[in-house]
Amino acid sequence: MLARHQRISQRSDFSRTLRHGVRVRRRDLMTYVLVSPQAWPDPRGVRVDVAEPRGPRVGLIVSKSVGNAVARHAVARRLRAASADALDGVTTPATVVIRALPNAGKVPESVLAEQVSAAITRSGLAAS
Repeated sequence: MLARHQRISQRSDFSRTLRHGVRVRRRDLMTYVLVSPQAWPDPRGVRVDVAEPRGPRVGLIVSKSVGNAVARHAVARRLRAASADALDGVTTPATVVIRALPNAGKVPESVLAEQVSAAITRSGLAAS
């Protein structure tokens, strides 16, 4: 599972990643990856936070189109576990936002995990 310090919780982190990140679409999810800059000021205005932990941080967007609250929480748990496995060993500071598409609630956990892993590899954050 993802530790608390590995999760995105601020709206500004979500919006910055959605606006400037690399977008990778899979059948049941959309993944955005934004690698943090090494120096500040960055041309995009992204600041390097001294307190930011090394390694990627993950945020999830699971809307009502996925299903009721029980289905949304189940999908979020599956996505958190899949992203923790896919990002295991990655030390590059980055933010990753995973948006579950409407069909994500009907897909088995193994398929979601495969899609998360493929999306993160495709974005260039993790090696295959």
